[in-house]
Amino acid sequence: MVRDRDKPLLIMQGHSEGELWALDIHPKKPLAVTGSDDRSRHVHGLLSLRDMTEVVHIKDRKEVIHEMKFSPDGAYLAVGSNDGLVDIYAVAQRYKKVGECSKSTSFITHLDWSVDSKVLQTNDGAGEHLISDIHSMFFCSAHRLCWASWSGVLGPEVSGIRPKYSNLTEINAADANHAAAVLVTGDDLGLVKLYRFPCLRKGAKFKKYIGHSAHVTNVRWSHDLQWVLTTGGADHALFQWRFIPESVMNGGVEINVQGMLKYHRVL
Repeated sequence: MVRDRDKPLLIMQGHSEGELWALDIHPKKPLAVTGSDDRSRHVHGLLSLRDMTEVVHIKDRKEVIHEMKFSPDGAYLAVGSNDGLVDIYAVAQRYKKVGECSKSTSFITHLDWSVDSKVLQTNDGAGEHLISDIHSMFFCSAHRLCWASWSGVLGPEVSGIRPKYSNLTEINAADANHAAAVLVTGDDLGLVKLYRFPCLRKGAKFKKYIGHSAHVTNVRWSHDLQWVLTTGGADHALFQWRFIPESVMNGGVEINVQGMLKYHRVL
């Protein structure tokens, strides 16, 4: 946008290199964060359906950013990179770095917070599932831990999402809506799928949605669980889908999934 030919005004800056992978929504504030192969993090304000103003731009890693997640209390942002590290930032301190988890042996693919915002679980490229206390940075047991979200593609809770004969990397992202008992996924075929959650049985039924022109790199529910945001890798697009619960659908559903997604717009 240019108001003066000699003084252009930058309204919003997008990612400039490679593919767009990392995406998360703040649990309490109208904020979305994205991270990509250009090794930067962008924090966007969501003041209205037409406004995605950039709030903060951080670039302090040498490798690409593929995963990030706000803590349930909104106090922290965890960012996983291909360095095999998870950086912890304090939201109230304008995203000042306050911690680092460095136990993984490969690039970070997925991470989730515990309900009390004290523990992180991560998946990495080596197929490891690690659980760490963010204050001590030591490993801890998953026994009796309650997770605020589930975005990993491995584990008993999501064993039914993997198609027969598929490889470990075909499904790029997942995100559970605990209130509606559904799980949304994004894969290398460019599909967005909706399952029941937990999805325990192999070959589970699903609904599929098409919109992205290439592989779907990430999926996230909005804080009010009424919308799903999905990112495309090669198309660099951020899609918004409306979730329609089974209770408001006319005529019920054709398969055993509680609700459906309706394409809304490209951001």
